[in-house]
Amino acid sequence: MAGDLAEQLRNLRLTGLPSGRLTQTDIARAFGVSTPLISSWEKSVRPSGAYLDKYARLFATPRSFTADPPTLFELAQLTDGERARYDEIKKDFGLSEPANPLYYPDGRPITIVCAELPEKMQPAKELADPLDPDHVELYNYADLDALVELYAYVGRINPDSQVRRRLVTRLTDEDLENHLLVLGGVDFNTLTRQLLDELGLPVVQVERDGVAGGFEVTDAGGEQRTLVPDLREENERTILREDVAHLCRAPNPFSPTDTTVTLFNGMFGRGTYGIVRALTDTNTKRRAANFRYLERRFAGAPKFSLVCRIPVVAGVVKVPDLTDASMRLHEWPFAPA
Repeated sequence: MAGDLAEQLRNLRLTGLPSGRLTQTDIARAFGVSTPLISSWEKSVRPSGAYLDKYARLFATPRSFTADPPTLFELAQLTDGERARYDEIKKDFGLSEPANPLYYPDGRPITIVCAELPEKMQPAKELADPLDPDHVELYNYADLDALVELYAYVGRINPDSQVRRRLVTRLTDEDLENHLLVLGGVDFNTLTRQLLDELGLPVVQVERDGVAGGFEVTDAGGEQRTLVPDLREENERTILREDVAHLCRAPNPFSPTDTTVTLFNGMFGRGTYGIVRALTDTNTKRRAANFRYLERRFAGAPKFSLVCRIPVVAGVVKVPDLTDASMRLHEWPFAPA
């Protein structure tokens, strides 16, 4: 397979444009990498998916090479015909998986924003103190499971982007202009609260009052419902059987550039982790099915919102299958009547 791909890349360089043959240095200059790296890809080393996507964009249009240095166009800058060529090249590469909502081909920095865990909930208050010799910064972070999962996955599929993690209490103006991945609900994460206000969604999160809150949603006909987790009293303990979580993707309202914001928000930490896993699942078939559902259901929508169930079995979070209608509780934009 590696040899076949290497030959494809070499043939693309030599015959992929009507204007004539290109050198390995031409490709290297377009990608901002070394010529020996391009040479290794044409022998036996497999480039990452991010670089294969760059190949597809580069050879989707002769316009890539009308300037010096070559120009690597974004998908939004391609014409319909060029986009068809881009899709054809990716298919030839065997990259038939639907669009990944966590892949950012523009290479801009990505900021993962977490709530600061209230002091009374920190497992070791003295270690959360930055002046303590054994200080552990992550003890300050809420939703650690979701953060570790998302940070590793996003970094792996976006090798050209700087991925940062930030507490919501320590954000900078620069952070806010990046692609934002926001973890957790309105009870701890003030950015989640502000974004829900800014984005004008038919979804309102009600803070946990004592044990649990919920999501108040408005349906297409104006009917309002409250979606709540399933909590049971078992052996004098409150057990979470099913959480409710919200996934939202929208343009970043705090940035003058074309960056995005993605909310991963459960009523409990289990829900936040589960909705993250819907997009990072190690089961590639289920992950691709979730990508495909989002791509088909919200095609062309500048922003979308989905509230779904997150089952919890014996304390284990089950990754939601978004293709299962029974898992989806509310979707916006509303489906055509």
